[in-house]
Amino acid sequence: MVKIENSKRTILNLAESLLQDKGFNGFSYAHIASELGVKNAAIHYHFPTKEDLGRAVIQHYRDRFKLWTNNARVKDLPSREKLDWFFGIYSSMRADKGKVCLVGSMEVEFNSIPGGLQEEVQILHKELLDWLEATLAEGRDADAFQFNGDPANKAALILSTLQGALQMARALGTKKFRDVVEQMKLDLIV
Repeated sequence: MVKIENSKRTILNLAESLLQDKGFNGFSYAHIASELGVKNAAIHYHFPTKEDLGRAVIQHYRDRFKLWTNNARVKDLPSREKLDWFFGIYSSMRADKGKVCLVGSMEVEFNSIPGGLQEEVQILHKELLDWLEATLAEGRDADAFQFNGDPANKAALILSTLQGALQMARALGTKKFRDVVEQMKLDLIV
């Protein structure tokens, strides 16, 4: 068996990529093992079940998101730049061979994924929405954003639009995704 360097992290990164490309039910340990040139047992060593792997991927993403949002380079930005940074996360998914949002890919299959994984998806989604809601409220208070209604509802609209735009871009191309992002900015920015 081939030993892979930083195997747990390598497995997590590949699993995240597969989740964003094929969804939870669209890949198996065999896909990962084949890509890494190892046996399935090497994957099971770190993640006994596929649910364990899925939960670890979500937790890894949550950890990264918290790191990003707590980083002074993002935390201290004006609201508009924070929003641009957030949109950039999704733009990089589109640039990465048409991947979709991790949360969005899991929500498509939500009714068919294990309960523990459903809980992780819900927690991640809430964290994304909470951050976006706070950024929108901060921006509206600073007269940087203008929108009607509650910031929580606007955050849900923006996040669902980003998720849908990533899926739509698979069929219609990156330009369509960029156009949707630009329209959201036009609708928000004073």
